[in-house]
Amino acid sequence: MKKYILIVFLVPFFACKQNKQASTEVADKKDSIAVLDTLHLALDWTPNVLHAGIFWAESQEWFKEEGIYLRWDTPEIDNYTKKPVLRLLDGEVDLAIGPSEHLFAFAADSTGLKAQAVATILQADRSAFVLKADAQVGSPAEIGPVTYLGYHTPLEHEILDAMIVNAGANPQYQTSEPGRLAVWDAFMQDSGQVAWVFLHWEAILAQRQGLELTSFVPNDYGVPYGYSSVIMARTELDEKKTELIKRFLKVLDRAYRAVSKNPAAAAQNLRANYEHSNFKDWLFINAAMADIQPYFLNAKKDWGQMKAEKWQAYYQWMEERGLAKLPAAVMAEIFTNKYLLD
Repeated sequence: MKKYILIVFLVPFFACKQNKQASTEVADKKDSIAVLDTLHLALDWTPNVLHAGIFWAESQEWFKEEGIYLRWDTPEIDNYTKKPVLRLLDGEVDLAIGPSEHLFAFAADSTGLKAQAVATILQADRSAFVLKADAQVGSPAEIGPVTYLGYHTPLEHEILDAMIVNAGANPQYQTSEPGRLAVWDAFMQDSGQVAWVFLHWEAILAQRQGLELTSFVPNDYGVPYGYSSVIMARTELDEKKTELIKRFLKVLDRAYRAVSKNPAAAAQNLRANYEHSNFKDWLFINAAMADIQPYFLNAKKDWGQMKAEKWQAYYQWMEERGLAKLPAAVMAEIFTNKYLLD
């Protein structure tokens, strides 16, 4: 009986102690966050190796060192119903990641420029239109009356059409739109024969599954595709938010340099610290990281910096096709390196 009674009294005691410790830890965390500056970031896609620098900095507590509490989310929260750039423009987030064309399409109106690119994550575009190799298509000109799995944008058709025409043929394909986050699964299930994907992600996924792809990169066929992906911020910022974004990019500069120097450690960080289905296959993550690593830094080993001529060439191509029409003053401000260089 004595032993039984002792247990009865000890269980509530330890439970109470544990609850008190847990409550204290939660309170301490809230207090810690309260003294930091919160920055809300919308990622462009599901978590992947493109975001390795962000996750590296988070795991190393480098944001915290700079007085930043980073809150991030992905298009999974609404199945990509709303583009990250639109969430930025509506004030739902402080920063958004996305392709450069989203700024041309959504960030400017008659009152001026609403958002601009403040850094690029990659120095070269890593997207491509792909087909399964057994289709035996050796050029965009050979893409016949097949089904293209699209994202419901006019730009993708203009790019694919231009690639086909530049290669010496006329577009014949039809389009199916399974949903932005469902394109790859539809491609793998043979719901269509052509898809626009990332070489550092879906193409590596295909390799892991023993599937050989044929890839066509827009830049190789006369389409000067721009920076993808860029980090965007609103143009109307107070001094405090401006300095906060500078601190954030300072951390990312440090982090992406570290990731570029040691991609294996960055891959291990993703697997160890982020419980997402994307990071379960360690061989895949290692291969994807090895593929993307050369593109984080420019030739001078700098991260994030952009060139005016690359922006201008892409914009001019879009303007010629009626996809964008921006005043020269707006184009002059569509990107800036000042947050990285000041």
